Amino acid sequence: MAFKAWQLAALEEYGYMDTDDGLINHVARRLAESPNDTIDTAEFRSACITSGVDPDLFTQSDLDKLQRKMNEIAYTKTI
Repeated sequence: MAFKAWQLAALEEYGYMDTDDGLINHVARRLAESPNDTIDTAEFRSACITSGVDPDLFTQSDLDKLQRKMNEIAYTKTI
């Protein structure tokens, strides 16, 4: 079964693809479930590990993408 472009985009958006952005989105969605306003290192590492991502491999660029995605998720929740 071949996926259409919009299906692939949706899979990546929700973190079901093994692309960098897909994995970052998955971690962001996991962290967005947190009741805390701020995320500490332990919570970040836990979200990464449960998402199948090595937290030690995050670059500053990855963290910036993660922050943008989390802001996007938070904004969507307020609408």
